[in-house]
Amino acid sequence: MKFRPRAVVLATLSALALTAAAASGAVASIAPDKQQPPAPAPALAAATTATDTDGDSLPDAWETDGYDANGDGVVDVDLPALGATPNKKDLFVEMDYMSGRLASTAAFDRIVQSFANAPISNPDGSTGIRIHLDGGAAAGAAYDLGGGNQVPYDSNLSPAESQTDAIKNANFASVRKAVFHYMLWADDYDNSCSSGNAFAIPNDTFIVTMGPKCQWTVTENMNVGTFIHELGHDLGLTHGGTDSVNYKPNYLSVMNYAFQFNGVPRTSGASWFSYSTFAPPALNERSLNESVGLNTSQASTWKTSWKCANGTTRTSGAANAGIDWNCDGDTADTTSTSINGDGSKSTLTAQNNWANIRFGGGDVGGGSPKPKTASHELHEMTKQEYTKLSNR
Repeated sequence: MKFRPRAVVLATLSALALTAAAASGAVASIAPDKQQPPAPAPALAAATTATDTDGDSLPDAWETDGYDANGDGVVDVDLPALGATPNKKDLFVEMDYMSGRLASTAAFDRIVQSFANAPISNPDGSTGIRIHLDGGAAAGAAYDLGGGNQVPYDSNLSPAESQTDAIKNANFASVRKAVFHYMLWADDYDNSCSSGNAFAIPNDTFIVTMGPKCQWTVTENMNVGTFIHELGHDLGLTHGGTDSVNYKPNYLSVMNYAFQFNGVPRTSGASWFSYSTFAPPALNERSLNESVGLNTSQASTWKTSWKCANGTTRTSGAANAGIDWNCDGDTADTTSTSINGDGSKSTLTAQNNWANIRFGGGDVGGGSPKPKTASHELHEMTKQEYTKLSNR
């Protein structure tokens, strides 16, 4: 384990914080770690009632004075030294990795920029989220925050969650659990040939698994899109926005399988490797008006994709213009067809992801019980599904 905590003594501040917490009678419920159940530390017990000006689930006191995990007067995670402030949302992720699996510095730069561009307001007047990625020395100086470890190679994490937890407990400093999400760049899990998993929604842990075992040919786009996708589950986002229905043409997000690896296409020719910024109107597959496309001017700079009845996938022009939903060569019909390829005809709703981000999943921010997640939501895109999508 390579975590290098900054030992800064703040005994007076800690004593004041503990006195205030005791006076308020605040007691927080803390989810125990599965393999090493911790006793509730005073700092965590006070976290859920502490002032959090920017709403990132990291109390202001942690972001100004540092985080003292066990209340002994010694700072264990020096958040201000790592760049955190109480007036702008901060998000921390430690990245451990198996040999050959760590993504590139260029990919990390893009992930950071994606969150910096988030249409989220902060108390300091800025927009965006400051995401801090820690991959250790191998990730480059900008992404070495004292953690990040190469872990023993395992081509098949099985059972996936318990094996991931074991690696996490052996390599991730326990004092970081209230501050950092944990992720692992790995090979495969449960012989699934799946691209990744977050295990619960929301959560504090996720894996990205596009390794050689299943003969993935991984691009930078795929690493960026899948990292943001799985972190999105940690932040409470689902494959369908308002539900778990996938491949919705009106859900313009990397949470949608249609856009996870290549981004959401823009009319400019660029691709959006991020979460949705608005929610287009619902699409009733029993009565689709082709002439209006996604039926909102907000879609004028976006393209989308949809499924034809024969299983092929098409990409539109400007998504606020006509879209040939039934794939008959024109955009003049009001038609009934399954445009997300699941064979049923239903009403497809969308979501503004950025407006629905939830900070503080799992242990992050002081701990909360992991919610139960529907089994179909835990399924992630497999190599077979990606190949089929790529050969459309």
